[in-house]
Amino acid sequence: MLSVIQQYIHNVKGFNRNVKLYILATVLINIGFGVFYADFNLYILSMGMTPDFLGVILSLAPFAEGLSSIPLGFLAEKIGFKRSLIMVYIVLGIAYFLQVISPARWLIMLGSLMVGLVIGGNFIIQLPYLSHYTREDRNSAFSMTTLVYYITYAAGGLIGSRLPALLNPLLMNETLTYRVLLSGASLLVLLGSLPMLFVEDDKPDPGRDISFEPYLKGMDLNTRKFAITEFFIGLSFAFITSFLNIIFVYYFHSTLEFYGTTLAVLVIPTTLFLFLGPAIAGKLGNLRAVLIARTMVVFMAFGVVMTINPYIGAAAFLLFRSFFGFSQSLWFSFATSVSTRRSRMATSVWLEITFQIGMGIAALVGGQLIAAGAFRMLGVISAVSMAVCLALTYKYFGKEYLTALKKPEMAISE
Repeated sequence: MLSVIQQYIHNVKGFNRNVKLYILATVLINIGFGVFYADFNLYILSMGMTPDFLGVILSLAPFAEGLSSIPLGFLAEKIGFKRSLIMVYIVLGIAYFLQVISPARWLIMLGSLMVGLVIGGNFIIQLPYLSHYTREDRNSAFSMTTLVYYITYAAGGLIGSRLPALLNPLLMNETLTYRVLLSGASLLVLLGSLPMLFVEDDKPDPGRDISFEPYLKGMDLNTRKFAITEFFIGLSFAFITSFLNIIFVYYFHSTLEFYGTTLAVLVIPTTLFLFLGPAIAGKLGNLRAVLIARTMVVFMAFGVVMTINPYIGAAAFLLFRSFFGFSQSLWFSFATSVSTRRSRMATSVWLEITFQIGMGIAALVGGQLIAAGAFRMLGVISAVSMAVCLALTYKYFGKEYLTALKKPEMAISE
């Protein structure tokens, strides 16, 4: 155990400066995300809007993200990672602010669309960005980035869940309280662009041939397999997480503070899983570890909504989210390892497109289920979706990377 810790610390210290700056930007942005998504759903309901309309709002961003993913990938290759990420973070901050500056439905929907049009760039660029600046420490970089995401998102969730109770007596208006907090969260996202100003300029070689063809016509077979599988991952994830604060407040009849505490506690199992992730992957292989983790996600998705006891539901969610994050960090590393250098951006883009389509569908259907009071169906559909994903993962990659014990790092390197 001590040797694992020492090796992990050694890898982190050795990260490229550009990786460290990206992680710093991730800290600012995800604290903002955590605050925003702790309060946004409740902010919408506080204005008298219905759960099914909330589902429509939550679906706009994923669908827009699916449409914009290919142009964003193309843009990143044209102008470079640095410029692309700065643009993404600035537009994101403005778009989040638009969603809370006014109760006008059209402005909220416009902000949601704007979020969807650019937020995918953060994920799309992350895979090739980290792959470009890492080699032997790639698993550690993906693991650390995911860990930082969870810690800072949980910190934001804790802030967003605790401050309303403190600000409400001062502002004397629940909606105004949420609006103030959500505006602050928007500012944090905007500030995430600052660390990226110090990243090395990575504008591609002007002579390099960059076109839409790799995204539309040049997808290899692995890219298609990853894309199909990722659709079901998006479904499974969103049926639980898109409505989590509503599940806690209206299904468990718990408090927003308990929801925030749950997000904070999430850091403990997440840290354990992601800290040990590279070592586990080294022992079992990335794919075998992914399959085991996804099996656990199936059971935990059922567990979240099979009881109205908030403590049991929270425990199930903690394991659901931990196994999910653990599997995804290794899944992304596996995806980049078995993709050619030329197809990595296409793989990253199509993973994002299909994941967001799944999330958009889950948001629309989930809003209708909540309006009908069918909370348990959220967990059932989430579990079934992940079971399909599990079967596809084994079907597509199991024979080559499990039976033959072939290491993905050796699969394709050009």
